[in-house]
Amino acid sequence: MTARLAVIALLAVVMAGAAPAPAGNPEVPETYISVDQAKVLLDKHEPVTFIDVREKSQYDDLHIKGAINIPLGVLPARLSEVPRETRVVLY
Repeated sequence: MTARLAVIALLAVVMAGAAPAPAGNPEVPETYISVDQAKVLLDKHEPVTFIDVREKSQYDDLHIKGAINIPLGVLPARLSEVPRETRVVLY
């Protein structure tokens, strides 16, 4: 029974590392920031791009001035529109 559990544990470890990273998708650091932290970026005029991932109708109702609207459902297809030179905040 112990040998069987050891084999199952070993297989789980091997399978966890077996999935290759998707081609063309580099590692992207993720940082979660608060509304207050986002406001500080705006107030300091830091180079930042805000991307509103809600649907266009919600974006049209209210959004951060200067934000780009790219709905979450189409974000992978529109990644070329996401600037790489500045910090990007999705909301």
